[in-house]
Amino acid sequence: MLDRIVIAGAGRTMESILDRLVHLAPVLVLDTSQAALDELRIGEESAESSSDNRPLHAFVKQLGDATSRFVLEESRQDPNHAVAIVAATGNDRRNIEVCRLARELGFQPVVGLVIDPATAAEYESHGARAIIRAHILGHVVEQALRYDGLVMASSVGLGRGEIIEFCVLPSSPAIGIPLSQLQAEGWRIAAIYRGAELVIPTGDTVIAADDRVLVIGNPEILPGVAEQLRMGVPQFPLRNGNRVVVYLPSGRNKALEQESEQLTLKTRAAALLRLYPRAEERKEIIEHALQSHSSRSPRHQRKTFEDMPLDGDTLVSHVAQLRTLRPGLLVAASPTRTMLEHMSGRNGAAGTICNALRCPVLFSNGAKEYGRIIYVLLAGLTEPTLTDTAIDLVRMLGLPLSLLRVSLPEYMEAKDEATEQTAAEITRRARLYGIGIETLRLEGNPVREIIKAVRSTDLLLIGRHPSSRDSFTSPDVALRVARAARCSTLVQTSVRS
Repeated sequence: MLDRIVIAGAGRTMESILDRLVHLAPVLVLDTSQAALDELRIGEESAESSSDNRPLHAFVKQLGDATSRFVLEESRQDPNHAVAIVAATGNDRRNIEVCRLARELGFQPVVGLVIDPATAAEYESHGARAIIRAHILGHVVEQALRYDGLVMASSVGLGRGEIIEFCVLPSSPAIGIPLSQLQAEGWRIAAIYRGAELVIPTGDTVIAADDRVLVIGNPEILPGVAEQLRMGVPQFPLRNGNRVVVYLPSGRNKALEQESEQLTLKTRAAALLRLYPRAEERKEIIEHALQSHSSRSPRHQRKTFEDMPLDGDTLVSHVAQLRTLRPGLLVAASPTRTMLEHMSGRNGAAGTICNALRCPVLFSNGAKEYGRIIYVLLAGLTEPTLTDTAIDLVRMLGLPLSLLRVSLPEYMEAKDEATEQTAAEITRRARLYGIGIETLRLEGNPVREIIKAVRSTDLLLIGRHPSSRDSFTSPDVALRVARAARCSTLVQTSVRS
C-alpha cells in the first residue's frame, strides 16, 4: 500500500493516467511550468468515483524541479512512508536523472516513461521500471487492426475488473498445485505463457517457475492475489476481502475488539469494522508502523477503524448484512448453542454464519497476544485455503507453528490420502519460508484431545464442511472445539459441498 505517488512532469501523458493514480494514493505532481500545472486536472469520472466505492485521494500540484535533490527530498517527506515516483517530464535525460535521485532517496517503485527506446537500458541501470510509450502504442494499434471489434484492455467490465500479468518466481507457493485447488474467489487465471507456448488453463493445469501468468478479477483483491501467486508474499486476509469485521450482536466487547485490532494492525487488512446494535457511524485513520518483509526499517501504513450499526434484530438480517460487507475475516464471540439446538442436533447461529460466509471466522476468547499457531489436521477435514492462512499468519506474526494431528485408533480409521497430502504440503511450504514446524500426534476423541492439548495463548486453526448438523452421529468438530477451547479458534468452512 502506497502512502504517496510523486509525478515528475505535468504533460498530457500524465493527464491521461492521473484518473487512475488518484485511486491508489495521494498524488503530488511536480513541474517547472506553472502553465502546465494549471492545465492539469483529473477527469469527471474520477471525481464521481465514490459511487463505485473506490477511494479518491488528494491531488496536489506544485511548482518545482524534480531533478533537484532538495525538491525530491521535500516531496518524499517521512522516510518511513512508501512513496512511488513516475518520471514523465517528456525528456529522457531529465527522466533518467529523476530516476537516479529517486532510487538514492528510497522511492519505491520508480517508474520512467521512455521516449527514445534506445535509452531504456539506462533507465533500468538506475533501478527504474522503463515503460516505452512507443512500444505500448504500437501494441495497441496492432491489436486494433488485428482484432477489429474486440477490446483488449487492462481494465474490463466498466472498471470493475482488471488484468495483471506477472512472472512466477521459484518461491511461489502455487507451483505444482492444480488450478482447481487454488480456491479462486473473485479472480481467475486467464492464460499462462510458458516460454513460447500459450497454455490455456484448465482445472488440472499447474503453474511452473518462470511462467508468465495472466490473471483477471476484482481490482480490490487482484494485486494481493498476484503477489501471492508470484512470490508468496503473506496476504491474509486479502484472499476474501480487505476488512476485518467484528460481529457484536450483544454490544461492545473490549477484549474481543482488542484482539481484532491487533490482527488488523499486524496483517494486510486495510480496515477494521465494528458492527453492533445502534452504533453511531464513525471512522478514524490509524497510523501504524509495519515491519517490511524486505527491509529492516519499518514503514507506516494507514488503517481505517470504523463503527457501523447492525441491521435488524434477527440472525437472517445479520447474515445478509455480513454477506454484503465481504469481510476478509469475521471475528465473533465464542459460539454457544441453546438447549433446544443441542437436543435437536442443530448447529446454532455459529454454524449458520460459517456456512453463509466464504471467509474464515475467528471465534475469539479475547487473547491479548498469541504464543503459537496450531493447525489442526483431521481425516476428512482438509481445507487447502487453511494452509495458506496458517503460513501467512506464522510469517506475519512471527510465531512458531505446530501441526496437530488427531486420529482414531488404527483399527477404527483407515489412512486418509488427502490428509497425508495436506501434511506434506504445509511441511513443504514451511521449509520454503524457513519456518520450523512441530508435529503433535494424538489418538482418541478429536474434540477432547484437541481441547486438552491447547493453551489459552494459542491460536487454533481448524477446517470444517458446511453443515447444519452437530449431533452424536454427525459431529461438527470445529464448532465443538470453538465452543470449549480455552483459546481463540479460527474456523475455515470449505466452499465445496
